[in-house]
Amino acid sequence: MEVFGDSIEIGKKVDIIEDGYKIKAKGTYNLEELYEELKNWFEHMGYKWLELEYKQVINRDGSKNLEILWQGEKEIDDYVTFKIKLNMNITGINDTEIKLETGATVKRQKCTLEIKSGAWIEKNVDYFKKKLLGKYLPQLYEILIRDRLIDQKQTLYLEVHKLYDELKAFMMIYR
Repeated sequence: MEVFGDSIEIGKKVDIIEDGYKIKAKGTYNLEELYEELKNWFEHMGYKWLELEYKQVINRDGSKNLEILWQGEKEIDDYVTFKIKLNMNITGINDTEIKLETGATVKRQKCTLEIKSGAWIEKNVDYFKKKLLGKYLPQLYEILIRDRLIDQKQTLYLEVHKLYDELKAFMMIYR
């Protein structure tokens, strides 16, 4: 990098978990509880939770399919934002009643859950544009905060894997 020569393009997006990581399970679940569990996880971890898409299709046999796209965003500072995407395809949903060990009967949903996800760090390189030497500041800033960026990558990686652990635990509860 030459500080007063041509500027080097700084990438705005750094993939941490490549889009398409998949968790899939078939069983009987409480989908309302899954929805709440995920929403609470995002809020607890400090993410702004966005539902970008919600589609429901009723099949000819009476079962339903849901397609839900969520994105969580957590602003770390003026330069870095963590983003997590969850694309949930829930197919063959049929309501059923099950009897608990306590003897109570509860409503659940038989279905196949397929959750694809990705996580990335988004950098606000435009933050420097209006500043003196704004063309070169992102490069200098990247050098100055190199260790912090490495720590942030590790933090997001760990947070996403905590989410995966929560999802897997949820799926195991209902087996």
